[in-house]
Amino acid sequence: MKLNLETQLYKNIPLRVIDRSDYKVRKAKRFIINGTNQNVWIPNKHLHNNGTIREEENLDYIFLRSKRQLELAGVEF
Repeated sequence: MKLNLETQLYKNIPLRVIDRSDYKVRKAKRFIINGTNQNVWIPNKHLHNNGTIREEENLDYIFLRSKRQLELAGVEF
């Protein structure tokens, strides 16, 4: 499986999946926010196998819990 390592946008938040070898046993994938060292885990149920965020997915609950990471990354939600 080849991951989509391109920057993706969710409500104007730039996200990029981190390439890790343990995703086969994990239930989520780790994304960096706005090219910084701040990150967020997004459950696989919201993603395609290659790490692309599914269309029409509601990820608001993830970012509401990650307000400080967004602030440190310099983005507003």
